[in-house]
Amino acid sequence: MSIRYRAIQAHLKRVAVILFAVPALAWADPAADVDPPRDQGDPVKRDDREVGTNEPEDPDQTQPNWVDTSHAYVTDQTQSLTEWMDNFFGDPAEDIEAPESLLRLQWINSWDEEDDEKSKLRLRGKLQLPAISKRLDLVFSGEDGDDLGVLSEEDRDLDDRVGLLYNLGEKDRSRLDLTLGISTSELRPGIRYRNKGPINDRNRYRFTQRIQYEDDEGFFSTSQLNLDHALREDTLLRWSNRAVYGEETEGVEWRSRVSLSRRLRDESKSRNTVLTAFTSVKGYTDPAYTRNYRIGGLIRSRVWRRYLFMELEPSYNWRKNNEADDRDGVWNVVFRIEIVFMRDLRHTRTNTSADQSVEQ
Repeated sequence: MSIRYRAIQAHLKRVAVILFAVPALAWADPAADVDPPRDQGDPVKRDDREVGTNEPEDPDQTQPNWVDTSHAYVTDQTQSLTEWMDNFFGDPAEDIEAPESLLRLQWINSWDEEDDEKSKLRLRGKLQLPAISKRLDLVFSGEDGDDLGVLSEEDRDLDDRVGLLYNLGEKDRSRLDLTLGISTSELRPGIRYRNKGPINDRNRYRFTQRIQYEDDEGFFSTSQLNLDHALREDTLLRWSNRAVYGEETEGVEWRSRVSLSRRLRDESKSRNTVLTAFTSVKGYTDPAYTRNYRIGGLIRSRVWRRYLFMELEPSYNWRKNNEADDRDGVWNVVFRIEIVFMRDLRHTRTNTSADQSVEQ
């Protein structure tokens, strides 16, 4: 690696330490959520007004009008649509933060013009460990990072792994976790920070940052950001981005993806099918080249039972495996069957957000 890239690498490491030291200290400070002491004889100030004085409050601040009601309705609809899409597709970031155990067993069959046919079973999700700690979960295929948006096969085709996730705490829009990947040969410790929430009525964001250590890879950082825009009640536009940088990566390994998803209603008004069109691009910065351009579609349906899903994902790729290679056009088709395992599959109680992926 050149002197220039070594200098960039050292600088990014310092930035990463600063980024994660700040949220960690915020969670570690027990006084952060405690109001400072005050003299009971002094008035308490709130929103630049003194509580306890004779000054009347602004009625516009206390009485909601039709504008406030409309704003809240649109915001709630956007949040509901985003969460529904994530739950329906089984987004890993949402699964590992689900309020209860949730496992997905997938049978994946893929055909590729270059790699022929492949078939594999894969287990994803988490199991809560309340006997040890209510904050501790056993995570399957989760410590690789939170893959944003509707995952493509190139992102789903990761080695199956097992890890532990310990929730340090949540504040407002943020959450901080400790992670520990487990294998027969090594342990892979790390830390994960997540921040998500609304931007305005129709737009939301989710940012996830993870720093992890592996014996073979050393330290590396995975940054992920997705931006969601609700076009209509049943249509979501998502822009997903991911960047991985570490001691053994090819500079910054990046990916950007845009998807448009629409959920459909059948005659019984249940939303059990989603159609998605997407395009993505991925590449490296050292050496700097784009590895793949991809365009395709995906249809995912709930069939027969509430816990059984089927997917078909055709795509066309313009790939080159190395900087000096010629770019080739390659077709790829993936077929998946997924079974969801969770508590109370009959849904005899009030549904949680995790249940919505199966119930709706």
